[in-house]
Amino acid sequence: MLAPVLSQPSLPLGKKGGMHIAPDELRCIKDRLEDEDLTVLGYCFEGDSFCKKERFDDYQAALGDRFKGTMLAAKSARPGTGQPPHSVVTRHLIDEDGEPTRAALDEIIAFYNLRLK
Repeated sequence: MLAPVLSQPSLPLGKKGGMHIAPDELRCIKDRLEDEDLTVLGYCFEGDSFCKKERFDDYQAALGDRFKGTMLAAKSARPGTGQPPHSVVTRHLIDEDGEPTRAALDEIIAFYNLRLK
């Protein structure tokens, strides 16, 4: 994968932190990130009940500066969905210039364009 993006990674379920990956797979990922000068982007809302800050902390600890995690304020989520803020670039996206969720989507698209052209 040349342009990995994690949007509200929720696994492993029922735990504040952790990553749903075997240690040997993580070692391969870390090696590839370094060898190929790759970066992993991650996005979630503060207070997300499935993707908590501790999960992003664990990704940061495991991947170092190869992980760029962005936590958006819960108030930046589209209101009126009947669900607490969770889906950064889908259900809770406010697709308007100047909105944090739109900025996240624009950043992801630019990342894909850079890495996949």
